[in-house]
Amino acid sequence: MRRFPTWGWRLALIAALLLGPAALARAEGTSLYASPLKRFGFGVAGRYGDITQYDVGQLRAGWYTNWAYQAHPARPHGMEFVQTIYVGGATFAPNWAALGQAVDANPGAVWQIGNEPDTPGQDAMLPEEYARRYHEMHEFIKGRDPTARLSAPGIVQPTPLRLQWLDQAWQAHYALYGTRMPVDIWNIHIQILQEDRYSWGCGVPPGSDVDQGQLYSVYDNASLDIFRQHIVDFRSWMRARGEREKPLVISEYGVLMPSAYLGGGDAAHGDQVVKDFMVGSFDYMLTAVDDELGCPADGNRLVQRWSWYSLNDKLIDLQTFVGYNGSLFDWRDTAYPGTITQFGQTYAAYTARFSGRQLYLPSLSRAP
Repeated sequence: MRRFPTWGWRLALIAALLLGPAALARAEGTSLYASPLKRFGFGVAGRYGDITQYDVGQLRAGWYTNWAYQAHPARPHGMEFVQTIYVGGATFAPNWAALGQAVDANPGAVWQIGNEPDTPGQDAMLPEEYARRYHEMHEFIKGRDPTARLSAPGIVQPTPLRLQWLDQAWQAHYALYGTRMPVDIWNIHIQILQEDRYSWGCGVPPGSDVDQGQLYSVYDNASLDIFRQHIVDFRSWMRARGEREKPLVISEYGVLMPSAYLGGGDAAHGDQVVKDFMVGSFDYMLTAVDDELGCPADGNRLVQRWSWYSLNDKLIDLQTFVGYNGSLFDWRDTAYPGTITQFGQTYAAYTARFSGRQLYLPSLSRAP
C-alpha cells in the first residue's frame, strides 16, 4: 500500500488549524458522512440478546444490523438500523403484510436483500433464482417507498469463485428483465475462509462445478493483506460494470477463528492478533482512496461503511466448535449494561478519537 509521508498529514493539520474552517473543509475533501463515527457498525446476534441489553454507547457506532427486518427497531443513541431480508429456501413465501408494514414505517431505509446467497448453510441459491427474488423484493419495496435504498447481495467474500457466482446473477437479471440489477448500495462480507466443498470453511457456491476455490488457512482469517486485496478486487469488479459511483459497505467481517489457533496455542497472543486486525482494518477503511476505483461522492474512498462481527455472539467453544471469536460484549451477560470484552474495549478506544471536535483528514493512503 502506497502511503503519503507521515509528516504530510501533520503539515495539513497545522495548515488547517492556522488557516481556519475553509482550509479544514478543503483538507477533509468530499465525504458522505459528517462524522466518521457514522461509518462504524456491528452485527447483533439476536439469539444471545437484543441490542438494548448492552451499553453500546461505549462503542459510539453509527449503525447496526441483526440480519432481520423490523417495523420498529431499537435505535439506541440514535443509531441507524439496516434492514435485512433472507431470500433463500426452496420456496419463496415472504410475509408481505409484515414486510409492507416495515417498509412503510421506515422511509428511506437501507434494505440488504439476502445473506450470503452464495454460501451453503445461508441463503444458498443458484444465481438465476437470486436474480428473480432480488427483482421481486425491489419491485415491492420501491413500489411502496421510492426513497428506499436496496443493497445486494452480501456474498461471503469477493474471491474469484464468489465473483463468478455474482456475475452469473448479474447476467441473469439482465437476461430476465432487460436491465442491470438495480442496486443502490453494494454490500459484501469479508470472512476469509477456505473454499472447499468437503472441508471446513464456506464451501463453494450453489451451481459451481468445482470442488475448491481459495484454500485459505486458519491464520489467513486475520490477514490484513487479504482483507485489503478483497476490497480492491471488489471495487475493480464494480468499476468494470459501471457501478463505481455506488457506495460499498462491508456489512459483515471480523475474525471468526479461535484465538488459541491464531496464536499457535497461545490464546493471549491470538487475542492480540484479533485486536491488531480490527485496528488495522479500521485504519485502512478510513483512509484508503483510489482515484480510479473509489466512490467519487465520498472523496474516492474505497469503503463507505463497515460492520464488525459481532456485538455479542457466543465465544467459540473448542470442544463443540459452536460460536465465533471477536465479540464486543460477553454473550453470557445479557443484563444491562452487559460486560464489554477486550475486543469491545479496543473498538471503543478507537472510536473515542472521533468523539470530540472532528479533525478528520481521511485521504492519507491509496490502494495498491
